[in-house]
Amino acid sequence: MAEGKWFQRGYRRMLVDMHIPDWDPAFLSKFDPAEMVRLYKVAGLTSVMFYAQSHVGLCNWPTRSGKMHEGLRGRDIVAETLKHLREAEMGACGYYSVVYNNWAYLERPEWRMVPADRQDEKKSGASGAEFSGTRYGVCCPNNSEYRQFVRDQLNELAGGYRMDGLFIDMTFWPRICVCEHCRSKYESESGKAIPQTIDWFSPDWCQFQSARERWIIEFADEINRTAKSAADGELSVYHNFATAAFNWTLGLSLEAASANDFLGADFYGDQLEQLVVSKLMNNLSANRPMEFMTSRCITLNDHEANKSPDLIRMQALGSTLFSGAMLFIDAINPDGTANAGTYEMIREVYDEMSQYEPFLGGEAVEDVAIYYSSDSKVDFAENGSPMSEARLWGSDYPHKRAVRGASQALQQAHIPFGIITRKQLDELDRYKVVILPNVLRMDEREVAAFRGYVERGGRLYGSRFTSLTETVGRRHNDCMLADVFGCHVAADDVGSVVYLKPRDERVVSALSPQDYMSCLRPRTTPGSPPVGNQWNGSLQLAERVEGQVLATLSLPYDQNLGTVHDQTWSSIHSNPPWCDTGSPVLVEHSFGGGRTIYSAIDIESTDGAANQKLFVKLITDLLEGRQSASADAHPCVWMTVTGQDDRQRMIVALLNYQTQLPPVPLREVRFSLRPPAGRKFARLRLLPAGGELDFVTDDNGQLRATVPQLEALAMLSAEYE
Repeated sequence: MAEGKWFQRGYRRMLVDMHIPDWDPAFLSKFDPAEMVRLYKVAGLTSVMFYAQSHVGLCNWPTRSGKMHEGLRGRDIVAETLKHLREAEMGACGYYSVVYNNWAYLERPEWRMVPADRQDEKKSGASGAEFSGTRYGVCCPNNSEYRQFVRDQLNELAGGYRMDGLFIDMTFWPRICVCEHCRSKYESESGKAIPQTIDWFSPDWCQFQSARERWIIEFADEINRTAKSAADGELSVYHNFATAAFNWTLGLSLEAASANDFLGADFYGDQLEQLVVSKLMNNLSANRPMEFMTSRCITLNDHEANKSPDLIRMQALGSTLFSGAMLFIDAINPDGTANAGTYEMIREVYDEMSQYEPFLGGEAVEDVAIYYSSDSKVDFAENGSPMSEARLWGSDYPHKRAVRGASQALQQAHIPFGIITRKQLDELDRYKVVILPNVLRMDEREVAAFRGYVERGGRLYGSRFTSLTETVGRRHNDCMLADVFGCHVAADDVGSVVYLKPRDERVVSALSPQDYMSCLRPRTTPGSPPVGNQWNGSLQLAERVEGQVLATLSLPYDQNLGTVHDQTWSSIHSNPPWCDTGSPVLVEHSFGGGRTIYSAIDIESTDGAANQKLFVKLITDLLEGRQSASADAHPCVWMTVTGQDDRQRMIVALLNYQTQLPPVPLREVRFSLRPPAGRKFARLRLLPAGGELDFVTDDNGQLRATVPQLEALAMLSAEYE
């Protein structure tokens, strides 16, 4: 990767957190930029993110607008670090924290956020994870004086030092701010006061939330303009995009991707999170590679306990699988020293990763697109709740559960898929099937795009609340895509315990030996609070349909849980199906030149082998045998296919990402691959060494081959002519 901007010239990166205060003179007193760059060399890095300032608000350069860290004793470690990074020929990206700034919070109380819940600083912040706790002082980006302070700081930093990039952290709303600046700004724009009640069926509430999201994008754009103007040259600016995957409260929409030269974000969740966010950022980023960040410690709160070398290895190879950059996060000791052993461990992983770098890049082959809706990061169960009781930092919401469930099912079935957003609305024809997974809110442009896609011959799956509510807060009596789905809504959720009864042999086969499919256990995000039965259910559809009914709704004896004193239940431990209704649940419909399947139950959100099998069956039926690639492999194997037309090859990558590590090697992993139209495969090479692998092709040119053994990552180049 010799050409392009700094972030396109290497994939191995690292950041060392330095959120260290200065009330003890020993803090950062031993920090040595030369020693740190020596450790970066040990780790085999291609670029480094270094701290110019941190959440504590203290600067690591001689600032005029703020306060320099006293433990540095006047040393300009920004200049020193840059000097040594240049000599080491490593990319240099500065770190700057906005909103989170303890020094500014303490020095200028009038800049502080005023949270809607009025949570005081003595409260632990249990509802909002570690970043809403008492150690963090947050300033409001709508305060004009604070914004000027940020501009002054960035003018000093970007104007005074030659960096390749600038990473802006925490550009979002950690609380719902109702300070005088937010209130006056909203009133001047809308002529209204900030609403006090959450209601996704209210235009007033939806307008306020839209304003919060727009304000953050405007703040980010202002930061970008300031930094780039001050740099007077080439400077890449990007903001931490991690909180875009959280719920609405943080106010960072997926549309905020437009304020980034490329996307990078730190994540600390499970394997499925890495899969989902990597695919999301790959298709959303303005430039590639996207950057996946995570800590080398088990959690961000733990300073010493390393992740196992096997997990660090798999996370790095997982990023390689998606042609993404990997950034590991270490944390400095309070005195400014670092553990050298960490860098030696990371070097082993990065040496393995580097072997595949010459073969990365290109366009991912994606037969199926899962639609991630920024406007659906909400929960209708919140309606009527006071804004002061909003669930801050919610990482688990109905639409996200559906996105995660669909992603897991397709990955385990080895169906090539990607995750798209409204950025791809004009490119839907690229995909053979589009999935709308419980998309709670949609606008007219989205509805028109998906209707047109199906009319032109596209295949569409939609579930539950999809297209029932507009983003402006208008709840319709029927789905806006009802004509496309070929069915109609008769009533809202019919209860927390519902069953699907097959009416079509394909559904019977998928559920066998079960007679019904239950909708009881939602897939949840690890680390999120437990969810109750209110998350489950089904819309009630009218018996009149234009399509073919594949399954109908069945209900238990009673939706009430019941007690020993009443007669509302039929079995003491469970609520078995009792009443078979004529209400459709699963409907297949031909519309224009295309075909749709609509499910009143969000099957992809619910846990269970039969549920997942049915979902995969529905998607493969919509694919109609047009799958570009497949694998006969254990569900733990992640598969990607990337087209590199300029080099007349397709790159197939298989990652043995087992839950229990190290992975047990898998023998004889078989896969198939279709060539681009009008081409035929000539060679299949194992990378990075380049040894040839035997393969066969059928009458349609489809390649079939077997990887003899898959230990961790196998990468192959299928060359065509």
